[in-house]
Amino acid sequence: MNPAARSSRIPLVPHTNGISRSRITGRGSQRNLRPSPICVQWQPAVPCNGSPKNYTIVRMKPPDSSTRRHFLSSAAIPLTAILSEQAALAQASYSEAVLKKHPVAYWRLGEKHGPEAADACGNGHNGKYVGNPVFGEPGAIVGDPNTAIGIAPPGSYVEIPNSPQFSVQTSARGLSVEVWMRPDVLVFPGQTEDPYVMWLGKGENSATEWGFRFYSQKSTRPNRISAYAWNADGGLGSGAYFQDVLKVGEWLHIVATFDSFTEANSGAGVSIYKNGQLRGSPATSKGARYSTYNVKPSAGTAPVRLGTRDLGSFLTGGLDEVAIYPRKLTPAEVREHFR
Repeated sequence: MNPAARSSRIPLVPHTNGISRSRITGRGSQRNLRPSPICVQWQPAVPCNGSPKNYTIVRMKPPDSSTRRHFLSSAAIPLTAILSEQAALAQASYSEAVLKKHPVAYWRLGEKHGPEAADACGNGHNGKYVGNPVFGEPGAIVGDPNTAIGIAPPGSYVEIPNSPQFSVQTSARGLSVEVWMRPDVLVFPGQTEDPYVMWLGKGENSATEWGFRFYSQKSTRPNRISAYAWNADGGLGSGAYFQDVLKVGEWLHIVATFDSFTEANSGAGVSIYKNGQLRGSPATSKGARYSTYNVKPSAGTAPVRLGTRDLGSFLTGGLDEVAIYPRKLTPAEVREHFR
């Protein structure tokens, strides 16, 4: 964002006590994030008929907050400082929105180096960087200095030790997996003749659970992105998907939700969201229902891996802000993370 260009579009509304008020909002072009606005009361440092560039801040606070107030009564500061404050709140608003939903694990992937990928929840589910990931890449959250990782085959990924908290059936309320993914290539080899990569998930050998699949542009399902649940021994899985024209280097916000399985609920299954919108679910696709393929999710011993599922294929692209929740997120909660 060009601060100078942005400041010229800030609306000024006269205030009855002689102080003007401006409402400043921000929007991230990469992910359409709309952080909460800052309410600012200010006085020009030069006459209003001039071209003031500096302002004396009288009061600044985020809305709906009685604890975060900044008082500057005598110093003039650049308007860009206000925008910097807005960026700081933008980064806080995303991570705080995630944490308030109580994920069991949250990997921001903003480390400057390995080997540890920290669990931002503080639950101890720290991962390990494997291979040669690229650290410090621009992240998905505009205005947030927390960075992302870039990965590419062969053999770059993050591995997190197994925990029952990462399994669909553990909480009896389902599971949600959230990730920001950036495809850096759209045509690639895969695990089968109809090429796809398993780019994130929990499953290997006889301990298969859930995962994400990404098809090459040169396949029968061009650039389809799917979320699946399987039986422990693999085989056909129940899955939901979206299949759109994708752009190299563009961040995608992807959330998969998995219903808890019960014999009585024939409509249980897998749902997938892209950029805040529900794109596939058991209600709209028979293939997303567990009952269609007799899938009965169960806890296994496989680790969670980011960038691959079972080491059979790998993503070429970026990953950021990965979270696992011990329940199904609601559509409104998913939208909150992509505004």
